[in-house]
Amino acid sequence: MASRKVSRKNSSLLSAAIVILICAVWLIISSVSPNESKPASVGDSDVQVHFIDIGQGDATLITSGSDAMLVDTGERDDKNTLIHYLEDMGIKSLKYFIITHPHSDHMGEASEVIAEFETENIIMPKITGDAVPTSSVYSKFLKTVKSLNKKITAAKDDEFMLGEAKVSLYTTKEEHDNLNNYSVLVKLTHGYNSFLITGDCEKEEEKEMINQGFDLSADVLKAGHHGSYTSSSEAFLKVVNPDYAVVSCGKDNRYGHPHEQTVKRLKKYASHYYCTVDSGTIIFTSDGNDFSISTEE
Repeated sequence: MASRKVSRKNSSLLSAAIVILICAVWLIISSVSPNESKPASVGDSDVQVHFIDIGQGDATLITSGSDAMLVDTGERDDKNTLIHYLEDMGIKSLKYFIITHPHSDHMGEASEVIAEFETENIIMPKITGDAVPTSSVYSKFLKTVKSLNKKITAAKDDEFMLGEAKVSLYTTKEEHDNLNNYSVLVKLTHGYNSFLITGDCEKEEEKEMINQGFDLSADVLKAGHHGSYTSSSEAFLKVVNPDYAVVSCGKDNRYGHPHEQTVKRLKKYASHYYCTVDSGTIIFTSDGNDFSISTEE
């Protein structure tokens, strides 16, 4: 059997070549922008934010370690799209379930969610006066909560931990005629990365949030009201100052979302813009310093 002996000189040259190759590969990897990368396997300290393609509605899944939080559900869906998505992601329980406000395109699947998944904390805004919903979806949810011996916690300005991430809730202190302006704002902070989810918060509530002095700055903004012209005001975007903007809406929806003038405003402040109509479900994976982005497009 023939053997080959590598001289010390050749060995040194080979070692140098390997070092150069490793450095070159590292430079290539590090030059890929977040938009172009795909999320690697999720570590225990990683946080994932799933902006789920749920059609004309909102649903956001956030996971950190073994903890999971759901913000909104989208419309009632005979195909159980959201339920199947959560199951596919291995979700067995929810530490927090937040309904930003009681419109059907944000809580249509709420009864099914708490029936299918053990839910520790249910949070939604307290609605007063003539704004109290009378919809069948809302009534069904209240009955389901009662039948499962659960309770609803009225949203308030609060902070709590979800695994390695901090969750901050910001709430209105005024009475509104429009349910959209009761939306709970949810801010997620993981290391240097931050996300702001705004429900259907319109310009009136945006102004109130600014005046209350909340820290609204965020790297990633889930734009309010599906990209409607009623939300994402210039003043609000200036305060949030996002690098990434995400809109969730349905293809060819009857509202014309997202509205052209809103998309233009979002792109003025955010250098990266995503819409579920074009990209499908959008997943941000954060390690506390950087994040990668995965889409279905």
